[in-house]
Amino acid sequence: MDIKSEIIMENINNPSMLEDLYQSNKKEFSEAIKTMYNDNSDIIIKYWHVRLFYRRINQKRNPRKYIFTAFMIAIIWIPIRLMFTDAFNENINLVRAIPIIASIALALFFMFENIKIKDIIKCVIPDMVLYLYFIILPNRTNSQSIDNAFYFMFILLWFCVLLSQSNFNVKKLDYTTFLEKCGEIIIWSTIFIIGGMVIVGLSIALFNAIKIDAGEFYLKNIATIGIVASPFVSLLVIENTNKAKLSIIIANIFLPIILISLLVFGIISLFNNTKPYEDRNIFVIYNVMNVIVLCVLVFTSINKINNKIIYGCSYILPIITIVLNIATLSAVIYRINEYGITPNKITLLGTNIIMLGHLIFIIFQKYKQKAEKNLRYLPIYFIWAIIVVFIFPMLFKCI
Repeated sequence: MDIKSEIIMENINNPSMLEDLYQSNKKEFSEAIKTMYNDNSDIIIKYWHVRLFYRRINQKRNPRKYIFTAFMIAIIWIPIRLMFTDAFNENINLVRAIPIIASIALALFFMFENIKIKDIIKCVIPDMVLYLYFIILPNRTNSQSIDNAFYFMFILLWFCVLLSQSNFNVKKLDYTTFLEKCGEIIIWSTIFIIGGMVIVGLSIALFNAIKIDAGEFYLKNIATIGIVASPFVSLLVIENTNKAKLSIIIANIFLPIILISLLVFGIISLFNNTKPYEDRNIFVIYNVMNVIVLCVLVFTSINKINNKIIYGCSYILPIITIVLNIATLSAVIYRINEYGITPNKITLLGTNIIMLGHLIFIIFQKYKQKAEKNLRYLPIYFIWAIIVVFIFPMLFKCI
């Protein structure tokens, strides 16, 4: 069908017909709109011109940002590469420095457009305090409290990056935008890493075919830099595309799948002798499932759900997860009673209580039709992370 400006003008007040014309021949329709557009055009023509030819300002390529991103990737990659050398492969402080350096790099990336010296200082100081704190802690490889402090440090670093992304406005932390970006980073990074693994595997195989062993070189250099670069490349992709958010689509797909899995798991566990009270592996699985489900619930709550099945699952899943969480809590209390108090058990007890509170809060906000407000609960995890990182090592004397 030939689409000319006359046909468009004849249907200028018929939106559905204009859409039909566009869908029938997008190329000709776009060319016709481009020809018709000027400062005095009808408002409908201006609307279609914006729809067809609009480009976000921040999509303009900024060479300085790419150079800056490459520099940040190099800063993170250097200590990772040093871990493969004999001089540094047992340096625990180097290992602890890597996530802190990555946190600073990501925070600076978010601030790049309006970066100021005072913001850099605000970004670096909390991370450096954390690093100095870990240097001061005893260098013990089998200390539960120190290990837990290291794991919970990631929560503090997450909030540090969130703070920088929100322009250091503590009262208006932009949880929604930041969570969406985190979801996209995870999805895109996974895609890039899988693709990179295929390319690295093929490259190693090609070199092996000509009797050159390039495996160690690729794994130490190419693979490590690919893993480091993946979140930054993901952020650049997110900034330069208007396409649908993959993280939202995947989260909505996994919501009913997780619900079915939990229901099947719960029914089978009722008739199975293996319980989390004595079996440590099952106990760990219970805790991991709690964390995964809660992350999915928090993420899906920031997006409006139009599908009735997924919407129904978002109501049922928190209730099922509460049952799982109560079972996990009872297992923690049982293990404390049977085997005594340890930093691990107290940390798990507190974490599960906080997660249980969050699940109840999610259901409450769902009932009030304000699901997005469950993000207000997130600072409680920050407070708990501070306790685990700074208080527990002293309380348990670095046991």
